[in-house]
Amino acid sequence: MKQSELTRWIDLVSFIVFVAMVSTGLVMEYSLPSRSHGSTLLSLTRHQWGDLHYFISLCFVFLMSSHLFLHGKYISRAIAGRASREHRYRLAIGLVCFIALILMAMIPLLAPVQAR
Repeated sequence: MKQSELTRWIDLVSFIVFVAMVSTGLVMEYSLPSRSHGSTLLSLTRHQWGDLHYFISLCFVFLMSSHLFLHGKYISRAIAGRASREHRYRLAIGLVCFIALILMAMIPLLAPVQAR
């Protein structure tokens, strides 16, 4: 299998897993909110949905790691400054998005915990 074909398959599966991850997160947030007291959806409790969400997230992280590994040559060229002008724009947009993602991931860590 060619690398480009493998990349396409990994991207397709990553998209499907991402949609599943978002879907399970939305189910936990809106259909089975905290303190749902044993309510179920499709015979799964909130905690079971959380376990499913966790394992789907691990699959997504593995797929994204594979995606980055397959693009290792491009990443090393871009870091070394040997990328074309078009690729530099892509790199800049990717860097801005990566920084935004890191900042969004830090929000729960920086938010104050409210005592009851």
